[in-house]
Amino acid sequence: MADIALLSGAAHAAEDHATGTRTDSRRTYRSFLTDSTYWDSYRPRPGDIVISTPAKAGTTWAQRIASVLVFRSTRLPGPLAEVSPWLDCAFVPLEQTLGLLEGQEHRRFIKTHLPMDALPVHPEVSYLVVGRDLRDTALSTHNHALGTSRVPFPPGPAGDDVHTPGHPAIPEDVREFWRAYFTRSAFPWESDGRPFNSPTHHLESWWHHRDEPNVLLLHYQDMLDDLDGQMRRVSAFLDIPVDEDLWPELVEACTFSDMRADRRQIFGDGATGAVVSSFQFFHKGRSGQWHGVVTEEDLALYRAAMRRLPADLRTWLSRDEG
Repeated sequence: MADIALLSGAAHAAEDHATGTRTDSRRTYRSFLTDSTYWDSYRPRPGDIVISTPAKAGTTWAQRIASVLVFRSTRLPGPLAEVSPWLDCAFVPLEQTLGLLEGQEHRRFIKTHLPMDALPVHPEVSYLVVGRDLRDTALSTHNHALGTSRVPFPPGPAGDDVHTPGHPAIPEDVREFWRAYFTRSAFPWESDGRPFNSPTHHLESWWHHRDEPNVLLLHYQDMLDDLDGQMRRVSAFLDIPVDEDLWPELVEACTFSDMRADRRQIFGDGATGAVVSSFQFFHKGRSGQWHGVVTEEDLALYRAAMRRLPADLRTWLSRDEG
C-alpha cells in the first residue's frame, strides 16, 4: 500500500500549468466539466467508495450497483446524483457537494471521472473502476457531448490553469467526432478523449494498481454478460453480504431497462438532471455499436491510441484483435 499512498498530498500544492503536474505528484485537471482541486477539500471516512470511470464507460451503472448494495434496497433516500455526488463536477458549487457529503450518514459512494494521478488516494477508501471498449465509449461520448452542447451549459472554473474552459462545439458527424476523440483531449498533456479527459490514461493509471486490496476493476462487457456475477464481485469487494431473498430484485434494478424507466430517481431535478433531461443519457447500452459506422481509416486512429497502453491492458479492454 506504500506506493498507492504516495499519490496523496497536501492541498493546494504548487503546479506547472503547462503540464498540470503538482509537486505532490498529483496532476491538476480543470476544464468546463471538471475541477480536480475540489478533492483538496475531501475528508475521507473509513469505508468510503470512490467510483472512478472514464466518461460514458458505465459510471451511472456502477453508482446504481453501489446504491442497491449500500442501502440493500432499490429505493434511495434521494436522487442518485445527490446520494452519490460527483465531487469534481465543475458546474456544481463545491460547497453544495461538500454539504451533501458531510450530511450523509450512510456509507458514502462518490463519483469521479478523474484518473488515479489526479486523486488523493487513501487506504481506508475503496476504489471501483470501470473500463469499456473505447470504440463503444467513443460513440456513447458523441451522443452525450452532442446532447450537452445543445443546452446552456453552466459556467465552469476560471483561471490561467483552466484548459478547454467552454463546452466545445460538437460535430453532428460521428466520424468527425471520432477523429478528434482519438487524437485530442481537453488537456494538452493527454492524447485522446476530447472533449473530456483521456480514457486511455485514466484506465492505465488504475491498471498498475489493480492488485491493491482497495481497488477493483470491472469491465463493461462482463457486466452486460453476467450482471449478477459482477454485482457479486462488487458485493464481496465492498464486504457487503448478499441477501439472497432480495438479490433478484436488486439485480433487476441495475438493468438498463429499469434505470431508463426510473430516470427521476437517478438524476433528480437539479443541475445534472436539467442537463441530461434534454437528450438520451442512457444511449444504446450495448457493445459493438461502432460496426458499420466508422471506416478502417477511423479504426487506425483507435488502434494508435490503444498501442500506447500496456499489452495486457489492451487485451483486457478490447476483448478482440480489433
